[in-house]
Amino acid sequence: MAGLDWLPPRLLLDGGVGTALIARGLDLTRAPPEAWNLARPEAVEEVHRRFAEAGSLAVQTNTFGANRLRLRTYGMEGEVAALNRAGLDRARVAVGDDVLIIASIGPSGAIPPPEGDADLFELEDAFAEQADAIAGSSGGRVAFLHLESFYHPKELRAALRGCRAGAPAMQVAASFACNQTRAGFRSAMGFPAEVLLAVALEERADAVGANCWLPPGPMLPLIERLVARSPVPVFAKPIVAPAGSPPLFPGEFAAGVVALFAAGARAVGGCCGTGPADLAAASAAVLDPAAAAAADE
Repeated sequence: MAGLDWLPPRLLLDGGVGTALIARGLDLTRAPPEAWNLARPEAVEEVHRRFAEAGSLAVQTNTFGANRLRLRTYGMEGEVAALNRAGLDRARVAVGDDVLIIASIGPSGAIPPPEGDADLFELEDAFAEQADAIAGSSGGRVAFLHLESFYHPKELRAALRGCRAGAPAMQVAASFACNQTRAGFRSAMGFPAEVLLAVALEERADAVGANCWLPPGPMLPLIERLVARSPVPVFAKPIVAPAGSPPLFPGEFAAGVVALFAAGARAVGGCCGTGPADLAAASAAVLDPAAAAAADE
C-alpha cells in the first residue's frame, strides 16, 4: 500500500455539494457554484455542516470548477485565487477541526486533441494555478487534493502534472467518471476505465477512484476492478440515481456504501444528488458492528 495509506479503513465522504446549492436556489446560467463561496457563504457553510452532522468524516470544498478555463464561461477567470481561498474558508468555518477537508478539483470543460482543440500546456498551467491557490490558502487544513469526474486521459494527465507543479507538497487523489457499456466501463469520451487508471498511476496519484454516473450497485464491479489493479487506496462516490430514475431510499444507498467498503474501497461518499439523509443512513450502517465486520472481511 502507498499513497494515502494513512487514511482510516472506512472514510465516509460527503455528498453532492453542487446539487445541494442548486436546491438552495443557485442558477447555473448566471453563476458557477464556486461564486457562492463569496456571494452566499452561509449557504455553502450550511451544506458542509449538514454533511458533517450526518456523519461524513471528510467534506470536499466548493472548488470543483474554480479553474480559470471553466470560470471563463462566466467572465470570472481572474477570480481563481479568491474563489479557491473562499471555498477553503467556508469548509473551515463549517466543520472546524474534527472533520477532514479535501480540496475538490474538476475538469476544465476543454477537450484535448484530437477530439478537441484544448492546449495541453494551458490545461496544465490552469490546474497548477488552482492547486497553487489552494496550497497557499490551506493553512495546513487541507488533507489532500481530489481530482474528480475526469473523462479524458490527456486532461487527467495534465491535471495531475499541474497539481504536482502548483502544490508539490500536497498529495493528490484522482477519480474518473465512467458508465457501464457493452464494451465495459467507459468515460463520456469513450475511454476505458483501465486507460484512465493507467494514466493516474503513471502520474503517481496517491489514490484513485470512480465518481458520478453510477449508483452504488452498478459501480461495485468497477470498484472491484480498481481495487484489484491499484497499489494505492481506492475512492468511490456513486450517485443516488441515474437521470430519469427514482432515487434510492437512504437505506438502499447505505447498503451500497457498505458493499463498496467491503469490496476494498477506503473512502466512499456520494456524488450528484446525494444528501445528508443518505449519508446519515450510510454512517449508521458503516458503524453497525455487523456491517463493519463485513467491510473488514
